[in-house]
Amino acid sequence: MSESAELDEAQRWSPTPDVGQAGTVALEDGQWAYRYKDGADLIIMKMPERDAPK
Repeated sequence: MSESAELDEAQRWSPTPDVGQAGTVALEDGQWAYRYKDGADLIIMKMPERDAPK
């Protein structure tokens, strides 16, 4: 996970936006991806299921 990731409004973890760094990132289209090292190709991930906000 990216060390610079922050909690979203519902206090759940969300990855940082993708700017070429290593780790789990959020893509512009809302998908999540993982990159092993800076600049490497992305591996698309399935976004974890979340409960509906209350």
